[in-house]
Amino acid sequence: MPQSLTVTAWPGGQALDPKEVEADNNKLIFPISWLTSFDSLRLRYRVLPYNLGAARFNLDTTMAKPLEDGLIGISYNPYETEGETLNFRGLNYNGNFTRGISFGNNQDLVLNSSFNLQLAGELGDGIEILAAITDENIPIQPEGNTQQLREFDRIFIQLQKGSSRLIAGDYELQRPDSYFMNYFKKLQGATFSNTAAVLGDGQLKTRGSVAISRGQFTRNFIDAIEGNQGPYKLRGAEGERFIIVLSGTEKVFLDGEQLTRGLEQDYIIDYNRGELTFTNRRLITKDSRIVVEFDYADQSYVRSLYAVDATYEQGRFRMGFHLFNQQDSKNATGDLVLTDEDRQLLAEAGDEPDGAFLPAVDTLGEFSPTRVAYRYADTLLNCGGLDSMVRYLRFTTVPGDSLYTARFTFVGQGNGTYVLDPAQPANERVYRWAGFTEGCLPAGDYEPVVQLAPPRQQQLYTLNASYTWNEHTQVEAELGMSRRDDNRFSRLDSSDDIGFSGYTALKRSWKIGGDSSRWRADSRLSYEWVQARFSPLNPYRNPEFLRDWSLANVQGQGQVEAATEQIGRADVTLSAVGIGSLGYELSTFQRDSLYNGWQHRLRLREQLPKWDIEADASFLRSQSATLKTRFLRPRGSIARSFPELAGLKLGVYGEQERNERRQSNVDTLAAQSFYFNRYRLFAEMPEREGWQAGLSYSQRTDYTLAADRFLTGTVASEANLNGQWGVQKAGRRLQLKGNFTYRELAVKREGATNQEPGQTFLGRGDLNFSLGKGVLQSNTTYEIGSGQEAKVEFTYLRVRPGEGTYIWLDSLYNNDGVIQPNEMEIAPFQDLADYVRVTAVTDEFIRTDDVRLNQSLRLTPKVLWGNAAGLKRAVARFSTISNLSINRKTQDSEAVAAWNPFQLDVADTALVAVSANIRNTLFFNQADPVYTLQLGMSDARNKFVQTSGFESRRTSEQYLRGRWNALPALSLEGNLTRGQRSSDSEFFNNKDYDILYWELGPDMTFIPTRDFRASLAYTFREDGDQLPESGTYAQRHTLEAEARYNRSAKTSVQLRLSVVSVNFDGQPNSPVGFAILNGLQRGDNYLWNLTLDQQLSGSIQLRVSYEGRKTGTARVVHTGRAQVAANF
Repeated sequence: MPQSLTVTAWPGGQALDPKEVEADNNKLIFPISWLTSFDSLRLRYRVLPYNLGAARFNLDTTMAKPLEDGLIGISYNPYETEGETLNFRGLNYNGNFTRGISFGNNQDLVLNSSFNLQLAGELGDGIEILAAITDENIPIQPEGNTQQLREFDRIFIQLQKGSSRLIAGDYELQRPDSYFMNYFKKLQGATFSNTAAVLGDGQLKTRGSVAISRGQFTRNFIDAIEGNQGPYKLRGAEGERFIIVLSGTEKVFLDGEQLTRGLEQDYIIDYNRGELTFTNRRLITKDSRIVVEFDYADQSYVRSLYAVDATYEQGRFRMGFHLFNQQDSKNATGDLVLTDEDRQLLAEAGDEPDGAFLPAVDTLGEFSPTRVAYRYADTLLNCGGLDSMVRYLRFTTVPGDSLYTARFTFVGQGNGTYVLDPAQPANERVYRWAGFTEGCLPAGDYEPVVQLAPPRQQQLYTLNASYTWNEHTQVEAELGMSRRDDNRFSRLDSSDDIGFSGYTALKRSWKIGGDSSRWRADSRLSYEWVQARFSPLNPYRNPEFLRDWSLANVQGQGQVEAATEQIGRADVTLSAVGIGSLGYELSTFQRDSLYNGWQHRLRLREQLPKWDIEADASFLRSQSATLKTRFLRPRGSIARSFPELAGLKLGVYGEQERNERRQSNVDTLAAQSFYFNRYRLFAEMPEREGWQAGLSYSQRTDYTLAADRFLTGTVASEANLNGQWGVQKAGRRLQLKGNFTYRELAVKREGATNQEPGQTFLGRGDLNFSLGKGVLQSNTTYEIGSGQEAKVEFTYLRVRPGEGTYIWLDSLYNNDGVIQPNEMEIAPFQDLADYVRVTAVTDEFIRTDDVRLNQSLRLTPKVLWGNAAGLKRAVARFSTISNLSINRKTQDSEAVAAWNPFQLDVADTALVAVSANIRNTLFFNQADPVYTLQLGMSDARNKFVQTSGFESRRTSEQYLRGRWNALPALSLEGNLTRGQRSSDSEFFNNKDYDILYWELGPDMTFIPTRDFRASLAYTFREDGDQLPESGTYAQRHTLEAEARYNRSAKTSVQLRLSVVSVNFDGQPNSPVGFAILNGLQRGDNYLWNLTLDQQLSGSIQLRVSYEGRKTGTARVVHTGRAQVAANF
């Protein structure tokens, strides 16, 4: 209502004339002078609860169209563009949708699909949507080698209106603002959040979640190995050896510092294998303290979750309530099947069902080539002078009755009666009965049992509040209550399920010497009380907490029994802008009557002109029932800058940890005591004019305990060089950067460490340059380090024909009806592929020295001399491209230069894995419209280690290729290739071959119009195995014709026909025979393919294809495929 409007300008409170404001329906238009003269305007006005400008009608007559001549009233516009595939009413979206089928007389019907959609915008009535839906045929996890992860098979939908938000699908739920409640969960469910104004100017924020939790949390302390970058194996909470880590849930700490994921950062992680590897930015030594927190997939039970968060804020007051509940269903899932007897066993086990094991032996209905079969056998065992009959499982490959399959569990070295038997090649792991020692103790590590994991429930409630008295003082407090039931089947041990906790803190800050003073004081008092039965969701204390209070070893690993804990802290810090800060903290930690500790900590930081000084020292005194501890930890650095020397900074850093633990009853040092000191000298040149450099040297001395004294045990010296240099001028570009570390470990006293002395090299260098305006371009990356390589096993699972990758060729080997890994080959035709390969990584690792080299080089004189004459013009016709990639891993050997990537001919006893790819091509008249020539070579080598031994493959080629466009519509090509393929298997010698081959062939392409293309090619190929006594030889003549016709921009038809005549001497049903024939047979072979591509609309494509083959005397195979794809 315009008459009710009043306008006041701020600051000042000046009343303005409302008549100068123009009212246009629900809009107010102000004079420009107001908007430029005042900071803000305060408006007061009244409104009617109706929109007088809105149109109202029972029937919208504008939608009525006249009917002419009795026809249906449809308006037709021939110039109207075709509509979109999906109409999302103005939303921003993109994605694709694919459905396909495949069928034939040699395979079943196969369906495949994929869907991808990103959606954002407004649905109407103020509702905003943000959605991402992906659905791939094979669900996979992202690789953990980047800082940002791309999820597959994920549904995420977010709806928002005003201050309300609903999230549904696959998403992450993070911890609330709470001291005791700490979690990060990957969920499948829904979360609703809302912000509302209550009680005047108060604000209430609520959040509620109901979901299925996808993982279980655990924390790993990893034993670091000197100079070993990894991979390090992660374990589950119950010691599970093979786990799948949920992507993005991990936190990795090194020496108390949280690291960043990524190849260019600190570490990478293989989520599917549960393996952690550190990059060359972080040198791992025997002294490294590695802690990893993560969630991993737990398939035993479905875990449901609900969480409620409510926070109320009004002025200086804030209060929050948080509830979290997660529980396992009592119905088991996955491979775990619980009978009534199993449930009763768990009900009687209470909260500690660690000893609840069940036999994991089941009958095998019929003999299966993909499963490992056992039969029971009996033997006589004499223990203590008494004979007894023992029944055990024995591996068999003979079909028949009384067959069994078993699941074996690692129960600890010397706690089982079975061991792995790598000498038995099979599709799964084979276990052999090891029996008992002469002392009648188990001689193995495995048993055919499964541990019963009970369903669990965990709840946590927290109530917190804070009040800010003024700008200098704030008080906060929190109460927590937890409930943890470690066995939902059992009512036993329920008295300790509930626990309580409390926390309070007072913060105060003030100026020293008045408001104009630069000095400021900040203080904090806090108290924490945690009952012994209190159980947090995830640890809320830092991973170094126990080590800080001398309750863990030097590596930070330790466990303490449950006790009621109290922590008190008092901290005060003095600081001044431009000068620095000085702080003191007094802390105490009490654990019932078991432990009493007091810690003093002093912090100093000085920022003076040209000087930078930092110091941090702590001293701990503690008393437990058995030990008295003195723990001194000073550390500090001092550095000076020299502006007159381009900003050069020189400095020194030092630290010491002396932990003396003495027995309470006798004044002698306990074995848990440790002592080391370390110093570091460094020089740093800050980045300036494209270059930066750093040089440092450090030494750490660790002492070992002997005769109640600390004596020198090990000395480790490190030198580091890092820097970068870049130059970019007209026609030239150069960038060089690197980071290299050398470390030497010397053992001064026997028994000081269980790790061997030696040298470690770690580093990476990058050299990129471009000269002569791009005539010469080069990119080189060199890396050196050390780690370990896991032995792998391959298991093959049968799928429907056409859905796999591999084919089982039992007839080429022993024809025993049992799958061995060496009997699997990549299928030459898709309809024959009825197996997929699953990699199973073992716990067996081989220590390796690693070196990597990636190099690409391009020489293009045409860039500089393209328009020159004489000799320069002739040289400009030539160009070359070279690519080199070497990744070599070897065992420590004097015969191998660990730094030299070109040393590839390494003895099998030293070589662990190698992957080398070299490709060089020399062009003459590259991209010339008339003719061009190519002369090149390639060499690809690959070798890896399995539990059954080494396997290596190599393919090398030298080739000459040419192209001549004889006529505008006629192009001729020629190819001459000489190559060699070899395979070597340490365990399966019948897979070995060394094939030398020649290939020669002309090719003619005819393109009379833009719509039609035809080609005719002939190839002669000769293959021969060079191994003695092989005698395998083949000649192949191939005639191939292809035609493609584009009827319009929407329709395309392609036809391909091939006739292959094969003359073969040797055994076709042999590994070398399969490698040469590649699915073909002696005599004449016919292959054909017909493909139709049709654009149904602007964004929908249809592809229909038919292919067939007639190989030798085999029957004709027909395969049809159809696929519809929509892009929107």
